[in-house]
Amino acid sequence: MNEIDQLKKASDGLLWTSEADYPFEVFTWDNADTFTPALVLERAGYPRDAPVKVLTLDEFFTPATTEKDWHNEEEKAQVKRYQNLVTTLKQNLNDIQVYKVGEVQMDVYIPGKTDTGTIAGLSTKAVET
Repeated sequence: MNEIDQLKKASDGLLWTSEADYPFEVFTWDNADTFTPALVLERAGYPRDAPVKVLTLDEFFTPATTEKDWHNEEEKAQVKRYQNLVTTLKQNLNDIQVYKVGEVQMDVYIPGKTDTGTIAGLSTKAVET
């Protein structure tokens, strides 16, 4: 199974929960040596001056991968799925960064490099007021 298939499998059915729930989508970007906020804006069709916040993978996923005492069994299972997703990302991609584009309703891009040099990753949306 290639990196893309593994990302699809690990993210299938998971929703990123913020003030609204959004699915993850797998993407690939050809013809890109490195990813920068400028590249993310260009590939996502945003103006150059759009606000971009850069996070580490762990910073972004910590709320979803941390089990709480008050979690029920379903929530605990969801935390394990997110932990698996982070592990899958780290096993299949290098130099991963998280880019949140916009304000309040944001597009989230989680690109990294595959072993073959292609940029691939996940995208979703987040709403933060």
